Amino acid sequence: MDLNLSIYSSNISSIVSIFEDTKVIREKKANELLKKLEEQSEWTEEEFQEYSHYQYHFDWLLMHSLFLSGFSYFENYMRATAKEIENKVGGKIKIKDIKGNGYLDTFRKYIHLIGEISSANDNSENWKSILSFKDVRNSITHQSGQIKKESTKIVEHDIFFGPSKKLIRIRNIDFIKDFVRVSIDLMTAIANEKNKKYGS
Repeated sequence: MDLNLSIYSSNISSIVSIFEDTKVIREKKANELLKKLEEQSEWTEEEFQEYSHYQYHFDWLLMHSLFLSGFSYFENYMRATAKEIENKVGGKIKIKDIKGNGYLDTFRKYIHLIGEISSANDNSENWKSILSFKDVRNSITHQSGQIKKESTKIVEHDIFFGPSKKLIRIRNIDFIKDFVRVSIDLMTAIANEKNKKYGS
């Protein structure tokens, strides 16, 4: 068994269960607030804001946080795998010697070129999907959800917010489930090939 794969795939899988397991709590809170507000003729600003938070913002904020955590786990898996290959293969070429399009691509290139793991090539459908998920991650992390281009996962899961299609909000758990599936599929393929080549 590959320990890195086991740990990081478990962490990534947990983001869906966290969202689903807390659904009852979120719905109960929203219903309690709505009932309270319906019973009162006047609402305070604070009561209205709390209701609005649970009714309109809580789910997408939670999904953004969970997705960002999941993507971070994926990046850490790729870093750990590249480091493991660097330690096993040795030689003069280190991770820092590889130039990629950001850290994640550098780890992928190292795994593919130096580790000779074909599953980490940049032409696979899973890798192309990861790059689309990375566009979403970067948009949320660096641009408050503003987008400059429509990547495939944004369109596929229709996570646009507003008619301009210049802003995204993850309001669909299927987007996160898709990320979980794609990332774990890619991690598993890399781990299986690496373990066959170098042992676990």
